[in-house]
Amino acid sequence: MSQLTRQELGHLGDEIRHDMIEPPADEGEDNVKRMADNTPHPRAVSQMERKTVLDHGEDPQSWSGRKKWCLSIIVIMMSGTMGYYSGVHAASIPAIAEYYHSSKLASTSALSFFLLGFAIGPLLFAPLSEMFGRLPIIRVMLFMFVISNIGCALAPNIQTLLAFRLIGGLTGAPTVTNTAGTLTDMWPPSHRSAPLALFTAASYLLFVIGPICGGPITEYASWQWDYWTSMILGGCVWISAMLFLPETYAPRLIAMKKFKESGIQESANWKELYRENLVRPWIMLFTEPIVWALSIYMAFLYGILSLNLVAYPVVYTDLRGWSVSKSSLGYVGISVGMAIPTLCSPLLRRVHSRYVRKLGPVPEARFPLQIGFSWFIPIGLFWFAWTSAPPVPASVGIIAGVPYGIGLLTAFLDIAAYLTDCYGRYGASALAANGLLCRLFGAAFPLFADSLYKTLGVGWGTSLLGFIAAAMAPMPFVFYHLGPRLRARSALHTNISREGRSYETI
Repeated sequence: MSQLTRQELGHLGDEIRHDMIEPPADEGEDNVKRMADNTPHPRAVSQMERKTVLDHGEDPQSWSGRKKWCLSIIVIMMSGTMGYYSGVHAASIPAIAEYYHSSKLASTSALSFFLLGFAIGPLLFAPLSEMFGRLPIIRVMLFMFVISNIGCALAPNIQTLLAFRLIGGLTGAPTVTNTAGTLTDMWPPSHRSAPLALFTAASYLLFVIGPICGGPITEYASWQWDYWTSMILGGCVWISAMLFLPETYAPRLIAMKKFKESGIQESANWKELYRENLVRPWIMLFTEPIVWALSIYMAFLYGILSLNLVAYPVVYTDLRGWSVSKSSLGYVGISVGMAIPTLCSPLLRRVHSRYVRKLGPVPEARFPLQIGFSWFIPIGLFWFAWTSAPPVPASVGIIAGVPYGIGLLTAFLDIAAYLTDCYGRYGASALAANGLLCRLFGAAFPLFADSLYKTLGVGWGTSLLGFIAAAMAPMPFVFYHLGPRLRARSALHTNISREGRSYETI
């Protein structure tokens, strides 16, 4: 190799400096175009692409089981707090109507206002988690939820109470949706069954336990203490989240790592995110037979659960003359019924795994057990309808809540899992549509509970709900046999299948 002269080296250095200061004309034009389009240089892109993988300790799914369970308990308690806040109001409906000199319907509508806010909240705030991560949304929204309890307890009139109940739903819903996402961030599909079952059970179980606690609180303290206890519970969970809960949303963690290493901040398309979260659930609800059929079924079940919060005081306070605290014991049967499948979730998962081996990894493997459990709901309703009033012992009607609770919780779990299995990356939109319809039904049903029982009586009023539940009970059987045919006609599901997606076992 020949030696370069000092003059040649000088010329070479000038060329290098010239290229660094003034790039070639075509590259300069590309740079101007990239700046106008707000796109990074290809060398920057390749540098970022090499640094998009989270390290072992940074990936939430690589954390130790002990750490994940400690964090999961905090997350599950958030879900339980929202359930308690939603249901505890039922015990104080007569007391609030008397305190504000309002109608019983106005006092009952506070339950509906919360569920209405709970239906709208995820649609408004869901895109924010994709831009800022889950942790900021949880911290801010949970704090606002805690503050809304103060507004409820100190409300000078019924209108203010309704407004703060709506705010509680708007701020509580994003907390629940993001905490559910936190669980899926931490737990791989093979280990996700138990924490998700506890999360779902906490939401519905505390929904029923709320009135059990609210009865004695309302009778021996005041109805305001229903909200002070909710504030204390929410405040303790919020402090735990502030101290211990880290960010778990992988795309946000990767974006933060990129920014730390390269200084490049990724921008999100707000318009696209809101369009997807606001429009896609409605499109799926009205164009996907799987979504609208299962959502109507689940929404009806959620509606009668909300109606029961208002109906039980009618039975035990008006017909049996029980006190507010004693009548709250009527919800014990439903609570026990919901607790049974929660405790038996490992057994239920083994049964599901057996059907996965038999049928293959298809969504219909969720429904063999539900074919039988779906009939527990009308059985429990008819049982309660004709045994809740005197002279039949009160315990007989309370026990009717056990099969009813078993049927409800297993239906909620299996339908949510079926929609997730079926729609994969569109599963969040399917669940959003399902949750929206459930909360709307839940908001509407309590409003006609009093009229239903005054017109038809407890026996025939509850039997009417039982007949509708019996007509819908074959739904799991229908989907077990016709589900593959319906999925084949679904454009979204067909796209997922063509992409080669394999169903995750949750």
